[in-house]
Amino acid sequence: MIQESDNMQELKVHFYPELFLQRRIWILNILRKESITRVLDVGCGEGQLLSVLCQPAPWLTPPPSSVLTPIEPPTPNDVIPPSPVYNDDDIPNLHMTEVHGLDVSSEDLAFAVDAIALPKEEIETIESPGRRWYNRGVQRWEELSAKVWKGGLEVVNEEFVDMECIVAMEVIEHLTEDIFPAFAPMLLGVYHPKFFLVTTPSYTFNARFTPPDAPKSVRRGFPDPTGRTDRIFRHNDHKFEWTKEEFVAWCDETAKEWGYDLERTSIGRPLDLDPWGRDEELEGATSVVAFRRREEVDSKKREERGRARIQELAFNSQPHEALASHKHLANSASMKPASLEKIGDCVKVKMEEFREAFMRVEEIWFEPDVATMCGGWIELLVRAVEESPHLNLKRDVDGVLKKHSNMWSIELIGGVANPSHLWPAEGDTSSEFIPVDWTPGEGPHEGWEESDADGSTGVEGDVSANTSDDDGEDESDGGTSRWKKGSGWNTLSVEEVNERTVSDWARSGDWGASGSGAGGWGDVPHSANSSTAGWDGDESDDTTG
Repeated sequence: MIQESDNMQELKVHFYPELFLQRRIWILNILRKESITRVLDVGCGEGQLLSVLCQPAPWLTPPPSSVLTPIEPPTPNDVIPPSPVYNDDDIPNLHMTEVHGLDVSSEDLAFAVDAIALPKEEIETIESPGRRWYNRGVQRWEELSAKVWKGGLEVVNEEFVDMECIVAMEVIEHLTEDIFPAFAPMLLGVYHPKFFLVTTPSYTFNARFTPPDAPKSVRRGFPDPTGRTDRIFRHNDHKFEWTKEEFVAWCDETAKEWGYDLERTSIGRPLDLDPWGRDEELEGATSVVAFRRREEVDSKKREERGRARIQELAFNSQPHEALASHKHLANSASMKPASLEKIGDCVKVKMEEFREAFMRVEEIWFEPDVATMCGGWIELLVRAVEESPHLNLKRDVDGVLKKHSNMWSIELIGGVANPSHLWPAEGDTSSEFIPVDWTPGEGPHEGWEESDADGSTGVEGDVSANTSDDDGEDESDGGTSRWKKGSGWNTLSVEEVNERTVSDWARSGDWGASGSGAGGWGDVPHSANSSTAGWDGDESDDTTG
């Protein structure tokens, strides 16, 4: 029941995922769906989106038939697509080749420069046989050019002409009255990208923050700084916030003038229903639109009209300054695979080394030796497993065939299911573990006295000798922890392997922090949980704009 006094209080509105993440997810999903490789982020701020775009894809797009001939053409009736299809997710990975960021704030751009920086080189270490690392960086298979620029959008930058996609995320509402007229002519005219993605706060939604009969004084926020309206905005730097109708009018007019089709919607629905039932009327907190260039319109004429309009506005602004420029080089083995026989042998050796009878396809892929031997094409790994006499590709889980390849596993044929114990389990006093040449009363430990336990029993430098039993197993090495349980081979079923693999991946610093679903994969496409899905931190998460 709603109390009368409640109309004097601002309502609490919750979003999940948080609104800034929903905006980024909307952007990234379109980039993936349209297989976009070249992006300009206008108003990039601290570079949160740039950071995501600079992450390498885990593998290349499918190889041409000259590299890997399909076994048979796929048909609509296939329960599971024939090899070598692997990149079969509804929303595929990003494969960026060129990324630019532009902003006017030097303070924000200092962070953006870090966002596109080259990764630190990993220190080469000599690994023990069977030792596995779950925090390896992802190898890069495609070269990426990344640049950060300082300057205003009203200035022409020739490097941005014919950009594949331009993103303006929460930018347009910050433009001053003199700069706003250059927004569409520059971005859709001079640069004429194939896609133009825009997000902006919906003023219509702001009514959701107060009861219908609440006085304006209840709404906390920022009065329109231009004085054109009596509206209360969400941010102190917003020069305007459009209603649904105003946003629709601008989108339609802009698309018509510059020869674009559009898809318009809103995102950011509150978790809780509005007590007054206004959810459908108010829609989402953020208005979004995706412009798609009409190819029948001559882009050269678009560009000429855009340049003429910018010249008429007669801006006296400084040229853009390149603050950082980096080439992220691809692995030298990219697109240079070994033979399928050698790839299969490498997988066999790795599984024997790890004492695993079953491994997920993607788990073995992130072993650098395996991925490098495949030249970055995971389809070659799948085909090599299919053709190897030592391996078996398991496309089912608990007898149920899985169409999505991220659930497939590899079986090592002849892997020992129940090997002899290499040492006794805790509490096991069986005589089977007594050495045949042991003589009672003899040996290096027979003279041990309780008083000897006062000091360390380890050699010099051993810091583990005096730790308590409560410390538990060291989970920093997921591969070796299973060795402590008295079995040289992992004997888990395929279902248990999948569950165990999810747990291992969740511990990884590179993947586990990617989002709310990072605790497990299940049937979720792999790219939905990587750093290329947009779940990283954002300094803007304290605003609703």
